[in-house]
Parts: sequence; C-alpha cells; structure tokens
Amino acid sequence: MRWSNFDLSWGRPLKSILCLFDKKIIPFNFFHLTATNITYVDGPLEDKAVIIKDYSHFKKILHEKRITFDNAEREKLITKNILSFLKKNDCELEINSKLLKQVVNLVEDPIVLKGSFLKDFLKLPEELLILTMQHHQRYFPMRSINNHKLINNFIVVANKEDIKNKIIKGNERVLTARLADAKFFWEKNKSQNLVKQVSKLKGIIFYQGLGSLHDKTQRIRVLASFIADIVNCRKDDAEIAASICKADLVSDLVGEYPELQGVLGKYFAVEQGFSLEIANAISDHYLPVGPEDRVPKEKISIAVALADKIDNLVGFFGINEKPTSSKDPYALRRSALGILRILIENRISISLKELINNSKNSYLTQRVNMQNLKFTEEILSFISDRFKNLLKDHKIRPDVIESVLINSRADDYFSLFTKIKNLNKVLKTDEGENVIAVYKRCANILEQSKKDLKQELFGDPDAVLFKHNEENFLLEKINEIREHYTTPARLRTVEQTMGLLAGTKSFVDKFFDNVKVNDENEQIKKTD
Repeated sequence: MRWSNFDLSWGRPLKSILCLFDKKIIPFNFFHLTATNITYVDGPLEDKAVIIKDYSHFKKILHEKRITFDNAEREKLITKNILSFLKKNDCELEINSKLLKQVVNLVEDPIVLKGSFLKDFLKLPEELLILTMQHHQRYFPMRSINNHKLINNFIVVANKEDIKNKIIKGNERVLTARLADAKFFWEKNKSQNLVKQVSKLKGIIFYQGLGSLHDKTQRIRVLASFIADIVNCRKDDAEIAASICKADLVSDLVGEYPELQGVLGKYFAVEQGFSLEIANAISDHYLPVGPEDRVPKEKISIAVALADKIDNLVGFFGINEKPTSSKDPYALRRSALGILRILIENRISISLKELINNSKNSYLTQRVNMQNLKFTEEILSFISDRFKNLLKDHKIRPDVIESVLINSRADDYFSLFTKIKNLNKVLKTDEGENVIAVYKRCANILEQSKKDLKQELFGDPDAVLFKHNEENFLLEKINEIREHYTTPARLRTVEQTMGLLAGTKSFVDKFFDNVKVNDENEQIKKTD
C-alpha cells in the first residue's frame, strides 16, 4: 500500500526505522525515512515515541506493552491456546499450518477467542464453510472428535483483549453475513439442472483458437468414452460425467468461490440425483492439483481426468502455445505430471500416442486450426521429460532411466515405470552385480577383438571348432537366453530376465579362465 505523498509501498504504513548497534545509531535512509533510536508504541490516544537505549531496553518496552516480539514464541502461544479450546470442546486437534503462519504474522498481542454461527449453516457443503472461515476470514474451523463433522463454532485470533465481547460479536456478525450470501447462492444453484447449464458454456471462451468451454466438454466426452473401454467402466456414465464436468462454472456460487470449481459441481450433481461415481468425477477430474495431491481412483473419474488433461496438451501444443523454460501459464507441466501419476498410481497400461491422436481428431472435427504439425512428437517428448523427473523423485538411478528409455520407444508409461523401478531394484542385489560384471567382461574383450580383427563380429559360432566343454556349456546358456527373448515382452519380467542373465556369470568366468579367446587360428578366434 501507499500513503500520503510518499513513494514507499509497504504492507503497513512505516512510521520509523529503529537501528542500533552497541548503543549507537546506525543512520541510513530508506525512501523518506531515516533510521534513529526511536520507536513508537500504543498510547492512550495516539502512538507514543520512545527512545531506545539498547536491545534489552527494547525488549522490556515491548514486554510492558504486551507485545510478543519473537515469532516462534508468538506461534507457540497461539497454538497452545487453540489446542486448549479444541480439547475443551471435544474437537479434533488439527490446526491448518498455512493459516497459522498467516495469523502469527498479523498479531503482536495474540488473544484466542471462540465464536459461533447458526446451526442451520451446517447444511451447506463442508468445503464451502471451511473456505469461508479459513480463506476469507482467517478463522479456524472446529470439527467434532465424535462424528468428525464441523460444529457451529470457530476460533479467531485477535490482536488485543476482547473487552465486553465486542471483537467476537463483530467477527460473528461478519461471518454470518458471508454464510448468508453463500446459503442464498447455494439454494439458488443446487436445483439448476446441470445438463441445461451446459449450453451456457458456449458463451465462455476456453482459449482463443481452441473454442468455447462447451467445445472442450464435447472433446472430453469423446475421449473419455474411448478411455472408458480401456479402464473397463460404463461408457454412458463416462460421457455424462464429461459432458457436465464444467457446468458448475456458470453458477453464481463458483463465481463467488472459484476455488471450489468441481467440488460444488459434485454437490449439485448429488442434489440432482446423479450417481455418486458421476458426481465424484466432476470434482476429481481436476486432480491432482499439486505434486503431493491425491489422484482420482474411481474409473469414471480416471477417464474424465485423463481426457481433460490430454485435451489441454493437444490444444495448446497444437496452436504452438507451448511452455518455455521459465513460463508455463496454462499449467501444462501439471497436466503432464497428472497424466503420469494417474496412470502409474492406478496401474493402467495405455498408449498415450493413441489418446493424443484421438484427441487431435476431435479438434479437427471442430475445425480448429492446428498450426503445429509435429505436436504429437513434441507432447510425447514433453511427457517423457516429466517422466524422468518423476523417476528421479522415486530415487531411481539416472543411468537406469536412460538405459531403458533409450532402448524403448514405448508410450505405455506404467509399463516403463514398472520396468525401470524393478531394474533399479534388481541392480542393487547380487544378481544385478553379476549381470553388470558379465556384461563388462564380455564387452571389453569384444571391443578389443573388433579392433584386432578390423571387422564386425556377427553370425553364429561353429560348434565343430569347439575344443573345450566350457564353450558348449556357454553356447547352451546363450541359446536359453535367446529363447527367453522370443517370448512376448509383456510375458517377461525384469526379475526373470536379470536372473537368467546373472546365471551366466559362472559359465562366462569358466569360459574365460579355461578357453584361449585370442587363438592363433583365425576361424577359432572368430568362433570364440
């Protein structure tokens, strides 16, 4: 904020700067202010100037004025008093840490008070009550320890002692007014048919060049129906959920509480008789919102959530509105990471390229001008980069990640995740160490042999030229490995493959210990 005719912008009006070192003033200028040894404290009618001698004197003055100077001490005092109120009222002992940090920095002489509101307001959606209290008013809601539901009380942290209950009555009056407004909009919106509200989305532009929100819901509906077959849920329900998933955006209540988009849509759907699975899909298709947030678990929610996020990627990449290293205004990284987490945490094997192409067809059907002809490859590359970061968060070795991704063009990220995670796990075991040892020993000798022979080594060995049993034993083991790799990849596990490869170590060691690889006979040398 700014005040008077000063250029200084600050959270509160700055009246003075106190700066002492070893009882001496350290003078410096900050805009219109000059540092002195004077501070101001509350007086009976106006702030009173006090000359400060040193730090101990400063603390004494603050203590006399009941000002808790230390942040940690203030937080400890507020927490103690809030927990005391919660215990006395048989409420759950949980405190919103983010709200607590805000409140701690808003008061200097904290007083914790308990207020109340009409029980009738408890009929409102719980999230609506919590948002009104926490976000708008910075109150702490109270939840019963018996039924885990909100009660019609709240906790507020005031800055001064509440004489004659004026502070708490004022806060109750403000909260009542806010909740009355919320109730009015709730009663109005909950009965407005969601299906009929969908047509109003035609008047809301999703993004210039990508059509309206109505166009977007139609694209989501088509793709969600396709995904429904893969995740094995009812296509009709997936299409209904996708069609109405954005309908709550035209309601007055979401206009007043935009943070509750989807959540309020879920409550509207329940009130209007939609199944709980469809209602949950309306709220859960936005998930996950952050890296630590939960992912959708119900199949209809999964179908709609994936369709929504893929539609975002295809649309923005298609018109060349791609994120840069420093900017991601349309949260496309969040969409990509959300897709990966939904697939991995729900153990879903699916071709993302197929979903991208399906989404592209919906855009083309709506005559959207897709200027970027390479967006499919760019999206898959973009998702792969997010995939690598996700794997690193799971403590996967970078060399393991690269070894699998370089040798695989698959777009089934759950299968890739499983393979990489299992390989990373096996490499920490004795079997993993044996595989690496075998590979290194063979690779080093083969590399040297190629240099000596000055040609590539290829073809099958001629068993007629074998002189030692170790040669036959190793060839049998190699043929066993070849047979293993002829089976479809989906039937092979990393554990089986690594176990088989690790089993060659003793054969390889005996071969190199007993067989002369660099034989004078060129034919035998090539065979070995």
